Amino acid sequence: MRNSTFSHSFKVSTIMEAGSYAVLHDHFTEMRTRWFEKVMNSPKVVGASVGFIFPLIILSYCNESVNSILAFCWQCFIKPFTSETNNHNQQHNLEQFYKSQAKLYDRTRRILLQGREESLKLSLSHLDKREGNVWVDIGGGTGYNISHMSILTDLSKTFKKIYIVDLSPSLCEVARERCKKNGWNNVEVICGDACDFEIPEEAAQLITFSYSLSMIPSYYAAVDHALDLLDGKSGIISCIDFGVTNNAMLVGRINTLGGMINRHIPWLYRTFWRLWFEFDKVFLDPGRREYLEYRFGTIKSLNCYNNKLGKIPYYIWLGCNKDHEKHLQVRFTELAPTSPYLAPVNSSLTDNKSIPQALVAALDNSRKGLPYPSLFYQKQHWRVYYDELNPEYNQFKSSYIYAFTWEDPIEDVKILNIQSDDTILAITSAGDNILHYASLAKPPKRIHGVDLNPCQGHLVELKLAAIKALEYDQMWSMFGLGKIENFREILLNKLAPHLSSNAFQYWYENGEKAFNPNGQGLYDTGFTKWALRLARWIFTITNITDEVSMLCAATSLKEQRRVWDEKVKPVLFNKLIGKLLVGNPMFLWSALGVPKNQAKMMGTSTLQYLIDTLDPIIDKYLISNDNYFYYLTLKGQYSHDSCPAYLKDKNFSILSQEDSGSSLDRIRLHTDTLKNVCERLSEKMVSIAIIMDHMDWFDPRSTAVDDEVQALFKVLDAKGRVMLRSASKNPWYIKSFEKHGFKCKPVSVRYPGKCIDRVNMYASTWICQKITTHIKPTRRVSTLELESS
Repeated sequence: MRNSTFSHSFKVSTIMEAGSYAVLHDHFTEMRTRWFEKVMNSPKVVGASVGFIFPLIILSYCNESVNSILAFCWQCFIKPFTSETNNHNQQHNLEQFYKSQAKLYDRTRRILLQGREESLKLSLSHLDKREGNVWVDIGGGTGYNISHMSILTDLSKTFKKIYIVDLSPSLCEVARERCKKNGWNNVEVICGDACDFEIPEEAAQLITFSYSLSMIPSYYAAVDHALDLLDGKSGIISCIDFGVTNNAMLVGRINTLGGMINRHIPWLYRTFWRLWFEFDKVFLDPGRREYLEYRFGTIKSLNCYNNKLGKIPYYIWLGCNKDHEKHLQVRFTELAPTSPYLAPVNSSLTDNKSIPQALVAALDNSRKGLPYPSLFYQKQHWRVYYDELNPEYNQFKSSYIYAFTWEDPIEDVKILNIQSDDTILAITSAGDNILHYASLAKPPKRIHGVDLNPCQGHLVELKLAAIKALEYDQMWSMFGLGKIENFREILLNKLAPHLSSNAFQYWYENGEKAFNPNGQGLYDTGFTKWALRLARWIFTITNITDEVSMLCAATSLKEQRRVWDEKVKPVLFNKLIGKLLVGNPMFLWSALGVPKNQAKMMGTSTLQYLIDTLDPIIDKYLISNDNYFYYLTLKGQYSHDSCPAYLKDKNFSILSQEDSGSSLDRIRLHTDTLKNVCERLSEKMVSIAIIMDHMDWFDPRSTAVDDEVQALFKVLDAKGRVMLRSASKNPWYIKSFEKHGFKCKPVSVRYPGKCIDRVNMYASTWICQKITTHIKPTRRVSTLELESS
């Protein structure tokens, strides 16, 4: 009876869709056939066609491109009405379709078969760099994939042997001619069935399907055969093909898919393209892809449209052996020290909040015979498993808020005296703070980043991948200047192996725009882009852009103060700007990421709060080389003298080292609430929690703060400390810390004219020290009591 409701609704919806599709298919076939017969029997149409087509036929003898187009149109749009299919002989059917167009196949498919090059680049970037690799290209046809791969790598060095497998003798003959012409001695063409061909090697390290799976009738047998051939530990299987799916078909296996971006194909495209392609015996039904995702673990997944030809949906997918892939053991080994609980397979897990979500999902998938969640098969283990469909993520609208981190990590290190035996739990934000801790001479043994916004995790993953995979100059272009040429090429060839599939999907979709060298760059993204845009707008209309550049280039505090007082300050602190913008709650949230609860803690005048923030900085920190927060705000990019620690050349060298002791490998990114993460980590595991201004966001009438403080108390060790910042000198929630076993004191308080750090945005910084002799309270204060007080 388990999942009976889901099974029933799924079957009903599937049957309804299948039924409506069958009816549509019959009507569409009849309509298209009648239209063809009517057109061809019309004297006017025939006469016009002769007058138009006859010159094209003459031209085709002189022009190879026109000849190719005419042949393609005949084979794909007209011949399906005039040919007969042999339901017992697939090879006959393929030959009937391909024999007359084999020689010009590649020329006629460049626009139709989009993404083949990207698929090969992705496959190559994930392939183990070792001698003796074997590549099997199933449905490889004319050998186009081999030609393109030869541009990407030296075939003789990367592969010991390459097999092109295809059932069409005509296409195989073209492939053999291509191999002979290019001198590929390690390439062999096999004219055989994808379901049972044989190779002498024990296993293949790379298997590819390139627009071929949709044409194989017994696709399940072909996929099973590929599984038998694939190297279980390090083998990669890749597939690019047309395909359609919808959300109703994904229930119960979302975590295996590697991300949901563009996964749902709207009904019109889903139906029309399935009908259209079936005339050429190309089947876009989702079963083929679903079977791949069932038999293999998903490493990467992309869902795309061919926008050049009417938004034809296609996908690029990369997988591995779902049971024996080499990264699985590391994932499971890591779950033991982070959780106090490892449950037997037959136990109930879902009600126990102390169990990692990853373990719950993995055991649940195992019981159903599904692959483990896609995150289990990734090369890097930075990203902790999360439920992509958690409704709490909906509020972030598929974008991060912060493209850079506002808090000053130098002050964190100074106040907390961070040591190598510390385990830090910190708000992720844009990751600049986390990377600063990792850049220390003696970095902490573990850094847990926590953020409920999945896109903040995607951004930090990209930074980690860039440090791991790129040269310093490329890293600087991406995150120092916020712009880089050929972002997508870099993503596919270098960054992808170090990203989770979810983050990879996000940056494949959004990265080219974010890092566009002709645009404003990375720091003009996220919610905080509006603050930077406003600053540029104000500087432009008030004609002080040059003076702002002078402020950012000042070499002395005296010069900096002069430019500030005479040119910049009168504009920024204008009362009209303060009233319309800075004092507007909507602007504070959308542009600066300040929620309404925090805005109330700033006092009666938001403009005065801003003055108290900015004015004292001018006399203490040079923006040109000692305050990268405001350099970025004013200039839209960093300079080599004024940038976060991870962008410094010397720190980059330390972070990018390849040995197992790399401090990047100590980072874990959680996509969840702080409370949930604390409850799922082992008790007394964390020595320092750095929660920024996180608690300013809470509603004072809620009991959520009490819950979070108790969760922090549980996860902190005997000498554990919480560091927090607040827009108030006396945050209301400090009483909750004291009530639940912490001794709290402000380590810095901002007064008019005083600067407490390089950002100076917060009114106070606090340290809450855990008291080990504390006895937990027997009851919690109710919401009603808080309201009355």
